[in-house]
Amino acid sequence: MSELRLFEFLRLNFLPDLERSSNQFERFDCTSQSTKLHVELKCRRSHYPTLLIEKKKFDALIAASTQLQFSPCYINSTPQGIFGFNLSKVEPTWQTELMPATTDFGNTDKIEKVVGFLSVADSVHLSGAMDF
Repeated sequence: MSELRLFEFLRLNFLPDLERSSNQFERFDCTSQSTKLHVELKCRRSHYPTLLIEKKKFDALIAASTQLQFSPCYINSTPQGIFGFNLSKVEPTWQTELMPATTDFGNTDKIEKVVGFLSVADSVHLSGAMDF
């Protein structure tokens, strides 16, 4: 699934006023004014019982959302469904991992990143397994 398809699914089924960020380098992908959500989208090719978020992304979402009095939301699609997290209600387990510098942009150099893991059990399950 692409982030565009995930965005369209969310807008059609849950958040009709969802709008994409005008800046592709924002620390969030979209916003819902009616529900006061800042949403970061992530599409995973594999399913894991815990889903990864970079600490930089987490901190930026929390800061931007707090400033505007919105809730920070992290939504992941995997082959087993779509899972949403209210980041103000979860605290990931943080650790430093050697990871690719970027995802899907051809730079496979490894760098250290502080990342957290969110248990799928702590998410809101927005859909079951889907054929993407």
